[in-house]
Amino acid sequence: MASISTTRRRRSSYNVLPRWLTVKRIALALIAAVVLVTGTFGVRLALSLAHAFHTNPISAVLGALGGGNGSSVAQSRQRLQRINIMVYGYGGGGHDGAFLSDSIMLISINPRANQQPQIAEISIPRDWYVPIELNQAKTTFGRINEAYADGMNGQGPVASNQPGAGASVADPTMQHLLGVHIDYFVGVDFSAFKSAVDSVGGVDVVVPNTFTDTQYPHGECDQGDCAYMTVHFNAGPQHMNGATALIFARSRHGNGSEGSDFARSRRQQLVVAALKQKVVSIGGIGNLPDLLNALGDNVLTNLTVSDAEALFGLVKDVNPANIEHVSIDNTNFLYDCGYPYRCGAYWLYANDSSFQSVQHFIQNVFTPDAAIKEKAPVTFFDASGNGTVASGRWTQLTTMLGFSSTDGGRIPKQVVTQVIDESGGKDVQTAKWLASYFGVTVTTQKVVPTGSGPAAAGGVVVELGSAEEASFVGNPGVGY
Repeated sequence: MASISTTRRRRSSYNVLPRWLTVKRIALALIAAVVLVTGTFGVRLALSLAHAFHTNPISAVLGALGGGNGSSVAQSRQRLQRINIMVYGYGGGGHDGAFLSDSIMLISINPRANQQPQIAEISIPRDWYVPIELNQAKTTFGRINEAYADGMNGQGPVASNQPGAGASVADPTMQHLLGVHIDYFVGVDFSAFKSAVDSVGGVDVVVPNTFTDTQYPHGECDQGDCAYMTVHFNAGPQHMNGATALIFARSRHGNGSEGSDFARSRRQQLVVAALKQKVVSIGGIGNLPDLLNALGDNVLTNLTVSDAEALFGLVKDVNPANIEHVSIDNTNFLYDCGYPYRCGAYWLYANDSSFQSVQHFIQNVFTPDAAIKEKAPVTFFDASGNGTVASGRWTQLTTMLGFSSTDGGRIPKQVVTQVIDESGGKDVQTAKWLASYFGVTVTTQKVVPTGSGPAAAGGVVVELGSAEEASFVGNPGVGY
């Protein structure tokens, strides 16, 4: 019988993997590793979502997996209904007036079919003296920043130990002043603000103007530190950690133009935009659990996880340059009461005590794309005859809405506002929207006697009459 010789194949010296570790098993191991890492991130994300939205992890996961479908925000998006979110920023524990909302912002989102939504960030000054609606139909008067604190102190319809206590007073007050329904609220304290910025590794902000503030609070008076310190920022790109971003956003006494309410509001909006940009970046997503945990102990909201998911999906691709940044302050709808000579404290009053003028503006804050795309030169002339610098006010206001506006100064008095299209039909959409806002019809040709009115400015001209300006003649020292 012939013998069979078997020779064991020699393994190549280059094949260092054991026989059982096949290519298929390597692939499975890599998949398992990815699942493990993703799973760890998912668990952290679920726990942090539950922490931030004050719910249990299972509800948080179900809300997140739903992608926002079926949420109230998703329904508003489908119906193309405007979504209004009030953000109240306050000091929190360890600060004077822990729940006085020194930073107040309305974020308004206008969903549109088959295109990106319009977004407006509208800042409200804390010193606006207003009627505040309390529990049992009781109304008091005070600074607008007191409304949220009144609710948290048990003076509203919701118990003070409930998340919505502050908003139960502040939201109805804001609705009465601004003329729009408030759908959601977010209350955030300074600790959350700092921690949120730090959790994403800081934010990048372009500081618009160099300024110095010699009266920035060094500490808290109720802790025995009423001293001031000097803070300084240089114009240009700056990388800010949480503490620096908070100082930048809170500073109220900067030199030059940075000492105004408008400048402070604008700085707050810059930081919010930078934080949003960092969160939606690839690197920021990895820090999402840390961000949510940073917010969890220091944020109150009536948004659900599903609502937040739907909101993120709605706004995540919006170009920050297209967001309207609006400030309601003493350069437009409000006036300084004249402290200390005409009033007992520094208060801002509405020129129009019925609030209809500011309501009309907020209700019409979103301008049609067709008008903005014309990039029409718009010139405002003050024909009110009462020296209220109407042309400067409306130049500023319409610039915030996206128009290319210029202050043409004063002209002889007339009663009725006129919107004149001097573009030869090129800027018809701009003229149409402005005429609609001021409640007049477009004039396409105006005969002006020599020396009695402005020369043709081109584009669209708005001559602000005394009837329109009547609501902007405040009464300093009297108030409401």
